[in-house]
Amino acid sequence: MDQADKPVSKLKVARTWLLLLGTIIFLVVFLGMHLRSRLSTAEQTPDLANSVGSLLIGGFNLAAGVIGYLIVVSTNALTFDLSKPAWNRVKVRIYVANILVTVLVGLGLGFILSAFLSPVLVLLGFDSGLANILPLFGMLGLLQAIQLWVLIWSPMERRFIASRLRSQGITDVQLQSGFAVGLSNPASGTRKRFAAIEEDMGVLWVGPEFLTYRGDSEQLDIGRDQLVRMERRADTRSSTMLSGIAHIILHVRQADGSVREIRLHTEGLRTMGQKRRAMDLLADRIADWQSNAAPHPVTAA
Repeated sequence: MDQADKPVSKLKVARTWLLLLGTIIFLVVFLGMHLRSRLSTAEQTPDLANSVGSLLIGGFNLAAGVIGYLIVVSTNALTFDLSKPAWNRVKVRIYVANILVTVLVGLGLGFILSAFLSPVLVLLGFDSGLANILPLFGMLGLLQAIQLWVLIWSPMERRFIASRLRSQGITDVQLQSGFAVGLSNPASGTRKRFAAIEEDMGVLWVGPEFLTYRGDSEQLDIGRDQLVRMERRADTRSSTMLSGIAHIILHVRQADGSVREIRLHTEGLRTMGQKRRAMDLLADRIADWQSNAAPHPVTAA
């Protein structure tokens, strides 16, 4: 087995953080300055009515964002029929919901913050227009930065996988004994990354004889003789670089003799750090399995 365990370069991780955070900061500053030029720059004294209005608007937006998030998570992104493959639709809905929820929550918190911070900024000499928009764009930028590490849609990923596999007759006991994973093709281009790079979502079991995968649309049973090799490779175009994740890539021999590359993504975890640790654990389990030292968990039917 060729397992490249070389860790992801810390320099590459730092560079990815700087690039993404720099982009967020640039956009926040650019949009803020652009809007400032369209606002009145006349100096004003703090306005109580403006603060109250900001609180009301902020509360409404925050409530709308939180309610929207809960609806998406609890309904598998408004997907009610899971008797057939649905991931391709679900991931597009999550993509749209992520934009809407982030904007609503960001604006809600921003307006609430503005109600208290804007009067202080005005007293410090900022013009009223800039004092009003700084908290808004600052909060939007902060939420984007937080979401680089905290994965707010992980509960929905786990819920979707469990619901979809239950519809195929897989029990909760079996689900708990496997790894929630997504599958993708390492050779896929940029267009395949729209909404989500994962082409399928499901559970992988490391069984006594097979690596068994059951997903939304794919079912795989990979024997030791089919697994040509396993490698670990970072995806430099992905946000998973932020935690130095080296994805597992399985090289699987097909019936026609060709070799298929299958990249694994650990799913249903709340932070990038948890995804990295889960990926390392799964890699160890597969390596043990291929060397005939694998444990014997319950496998899918």
